[in-house]
Amino acid sequence: MSVGGSQEFSYKDVNGVTTTGLDGNVTISASTETANGISVSADFNIADDATDDGGNSITLKGAFGTLDVGDTSSAVDKVDDKLDWDYVAGTSLSGPDAGMLWTLPTLAEGLTIHISHGADNNKVGEAHTGFALSYAAGPVTVDYASNENEDNTKYTYVGAKASFGAITVAAEQLEDGSSGATSEERSYGVSYTMGDVTIKMNNQVDEDSSGTKTADKTFTGIHYSMGGGVTAFVEASTDDVTKTNDTTAVGVAFKF
Repeated sequence: MSVGGSQEFSYKDVNGVTTTGLDGNVTISASTETANGISVSADFNIADDATDDGGNSITLKGAFGTLDVGDTSSAVDKVDDKLDWDYVAGTSLSGPDAGMLWTLPTLAEGLTIHISHGADNNKVGEAHTGFALSYAAGPVTVDYASNENEDNTKYTYVGAKASFGAITVAAEQLEDGSSGATSEERSYGVSYTMGDVTIKMNNQVDEDSSGTKTADKTFTGIHYSMGGGVTAFVEASTDDVTKTNDTTAVGVAFKF
């Protein structure tokens, strides 16, 4: 059995209105092995805001691959968030959760296949079956995923990420048709690491089903690794569509 988690404090200014925030979670996990050699683990996640358990699940690993059941990622959610680099002020693309996620055993070098299913109670109106294909070749990974919802709507995701020494670049797009009218989110960014300091930048554009831009956010963050799981950060974001969303934040995070 093991215990881990994180805690994060931030001081944030949104167009002159300041707030402080504390965000964290604790994960308790345990593992065992069955008589026929299947590895089984379970995790229990507790978030300090008491509104999201963080994804409790049981995981089974064997010759059949990996099966995660409980509150887990859908196929889209498993491969997205390539630009989820921030603590407070950034942007990200994220698909819904699922009740079951099966990662197939390796069929070809570099190729990973995920299949997910969600029942009606996992996320209202988004019972689904989904799949994701992820292919890695050297420093480059490309992904495609689709969740086909029970009501004949769908999520579609494409993304790519590449790391070359200190530089990482990524781009992704998510089409959300869960409401019956497809909206689109596109994001791209770059990060650069110099010793203990990492500089991160990305831009995200959101459009509604008519093609009207609903957000155009640019994020910049400087993260300083202090060792021992502690990171100090300064972040800022602007939104060319909604100026009242402009944000500046400083803080410290501890991962244990």
